[in-house]
Amino acid sequence: MSSPTKVYLPSDLPYPIKVLSLDVKPSASVQRGARLLSYSFKYQPPTPGSRSEFRFGTWDCPLEGTVDAWRIRVGEAITLQRAKEHVITIIEPCKHGIQIGGLCGLCGKDMTVYDYTGFSDASRASIQMTHSAFGPTVSLEEAQKIEQETADRLLESRKLSLIVDLDQTIVHATVDPTVGEWIAEGEAWEARQDKKTASSSTPTDSGSDHDDTDDAEDECNPNWEALKDVRKFRLGPEALGIPRRCGPARTEGKQKHIENQGCMYYIKPRPGWQDFLKRLTYKYEMHVYTMGTRAYAEEVCAAIDPDGKVFGGRILSRDESGSLTEKNLQRLFPCDTSMVVVIDDRADVWKWSPNLIKVIPYDFFVGIGDINSAFLPKVDPLGSACYDQKPQGKLAFVFHIACKTATTPALGESVVPTVSPSPLSQPEEIEQAERECKAMLTRNSLALEAQVEERPLAKKQEELQTASNQTGETDSEKTPSESLSPPPSHDHSKSISPRKALLKNDDIELKRVGDLLESVHRWFYTAYDSYSAEERKHKRTLPSTGMPSVKPYDVTQIIPRMRERTLEGVHILFSSVIPLDTQPDTTEVWNVACMFGAKCYQELSPRVTHVVAAKHGTAKVDAARKRGGVKIVWLSWFTDSVALWQRQDETPYLLDAPTPSAASLSPNLDPHQISSDPEPDADDWDVVPVAEDPTLELDSIDWNDVNAEVEAAMNESDDDDDVASERGGLRSGATTDDEMVTDDSRSQISTSSSPRLKRKRLRSVTPSDSGNGPNDQQDLLRSPLSKRKKLAASRTGASKLKEAFTAEQVAEAARRRSRSNSLQRPLPSSGVPSPVDEDDDDDDEEDDFLARELGEDWG
Repeated sequence: MSSPTKVYLPSDLPYPIKVLSLDVKPSASVQRGARLLSYSFKYQPPTPGSRSEFRFGTWDCPLEGTVDAWRIRVGEAITLQRAKEHVITIIEPCKHGIQIGGLCGLCGKDMTVYDYTGFSDASRASIQMTHSAFGPTVSLEEAQKIEQETADRLLESRKLSLIVDLDQTIVHATVDPTVGEWIAEGEAWEARQDKKTASSSTPTDSGSDHDDTDDAEDECNPNWEALKDVRKFRLGPEALGIPRRCGPARTEGKQKHIENQGCMYYIKPRPGWQDFLKRLTYKYEMHVYTMGTRAYAEEVCAAIDPDGKVFGGRILSRDESGSLTEKNLQRLFPCDTSMVVVIDDRADVWKWSPNLIKVIPYDFFVGIGDINSAFLPKVDPLGSACYDQKPQGKLAFVFHIACKTATTPALGESVVPTVSPSPLSQPEEIEQAERECKAMLTRNSLALEAQVEERPLAKKQEELQTASNQTGETDSEKTPSESLSPPPSHDHSKSISPRKALLKNDDIELKRVGDLLESVHRWFYTAYDSYSAEERKHKRTLPSTGMPSVKPYDVTQIIPRMRERTLEGVHILFSSVIPLDTQPDTTEVWNVACMFGAKCYQELSPRVTHVVAAKHGTAKVDAARKRGGVKIVWLSWFTDSVALWQRQDETPYLLDAPTPSAASLSPNLDPHQISSDPEPDADDWDVVPVAEDPTLELDSIDWNDVNAEVEAAMNESDDDDDVASERGGLRSGATTDDEMVTDDSRSQISTSSSPRLKRKRLRSVTPSDSGNGPNDQQDLLRSPLSKRKKLAASRTGASKLKEAFTAEQVAEAARRRSRSNSLQRPLPSSGVPSPVDEDDDDDDEEDDFLARELGEDWG
């Protein structure tokens, strides 16, 4: 006898309500539509100022069966919160937990009947657990029973469930006809070799020279060795899911051929696939889950599992999964996923499920990618801007409408009558989903057509051969200079390098994944065996809440623990990996690092052990290098460690320290300099910075100007020496006109950070420099730079007093002159005192000049 069904009040009743009567007694039989209870409620009219009034209503039974018990009483007030608990239990003759084609699989009743109660029996069995789109659907209660039976069977045989993706995980596929031509070329070459081997068994002297020539010219396709195990099959347009295009927009040529006759597929199994499937068959029950069509998945499985011992027909394609953009583990295991492991090359379609072991994508056909996921968002490398991958458009649940429209009842086959959606909105949603689905399939078919038309593999092979020929020519040009003997003459046809292999057969990823799967299996059953039989029986029983029990032998706990061991104890600071306008903890690279056991930081701190950078010279990299004790590595160290589930040695990934002669990309960190720009040179106030010209040659230099400037500098130096010998100590603390530079500007001159400068030559004699009597001859001997500085000083209103004197020197000079009373106070000291010259004539001349200047300035 089945368990009673819990029945709930509808959520659209005018709560709160008051129960007036229970119209059916316990143990009484009820039919669908029979009245169960009457209630009253307070109604507030929408007119402002109207008084509320009491109204009455009834609730009819959505099921048929025998009343087991009531959970409410007459006169009880029921609120919306209270309505979330069941109010009556009914024992049904059939719960219709298994349905096939709109009929109950147990009693044969029509499940499509829809009446005024707003409840449909079809919604009671909405879970599809089979691998077929037209298989039976079951209720949650039946799904739990089925999964419990499956778990018992797997535990008895000590196996787990393994969901396997096909494209770029186990195989790689393409529709490029170049592969077929290479295979035909390789098969023809092998046939010729077999024929030669057979003919060589009969010794003949005639034609031996001709055979040697044929052996030299008969070169095998370099890709043939890797293509020997490639399988091929043809799929028609109906198997590809290509929408039929009508009207004048129909294409011609090869595209029309694909639309009418389909195309040929070439499937390359991943190296080591036979050993991988053989050794895991004894530990896992395998299921195929692919984004390809059903026909494609069946052909691939027939190629890699011809006898059906590995997959046994357990194939789920996009035709049955209910979505073109996501993969859902609950599609096959709706209740408990504690014994399910997934291997796939894409983690975004699984939303990084804890059951997932991500596989490095298999890219045998270079540049082709996944031919069955052109409608999926592109996967960017970790570290690029924003990793939030979202499905494009709504989920296209168009292959099985029952999964989209049906609701799932609560555990224990509880029934909650709900109001059906309006008949207009549901068809509109279905039509929109169908349009999006057709658009995605059209994009995928266009990608296939582009492969057939553009032949990308042939282009890449040609590029590889061209690069190889260029390298060979370069080596041949270098060879004569290295040898004393002349190079032998070659024909032009002989100078072409041998053809290089584009396709490589050196992938070893399945061995690594197989080892991880064996580790998961070993961890699971080690934890399982540590519990007694009574504890295992208690833990395997699902509680009444419908949530799986927490148990130590759970794949969703084992895989994350294994993943966290990869970067355990690593503290990461990302530099130039996450965009500045992005919240770091929302990016995928940050979340992936945390999933693999690392701790991430936004700023450099003493806890940081690794700086993962995308380029040299960032502020974080320079700061970490100055602090020391931090491993500064490229982003590839992080991605390789995550991909291989093993922390890589940092030595090959370290960022090289910049050489002292290399220009730093970091700004100037001089604490005395506010700006990162170089300070202006006080000596070069009239110069114009120009960019350095890498093509500058010595021929472009005017050596006459250089000689003239050197000669002027020499004359200026001689003149300075003469003046210094005559005037002695009066100039010890002062500067000449050519050296008039402020102290501030001297402290800011930086030859290492200043750009290259180009001086403007000013050769004319300025009016201010002419007509000054005895100083004219001296000015003519000065350099143009000296003249410009003197002119600038006069324009700025600077004092003409060029030399400093001590108070004693001024007092001595005042006593020698008759106008000593005009000096009211001594001149403040502005320089370092120097010894007084013993020449009285020179002193008198300098004193007269000082007196005249002070008289003019002070009146």
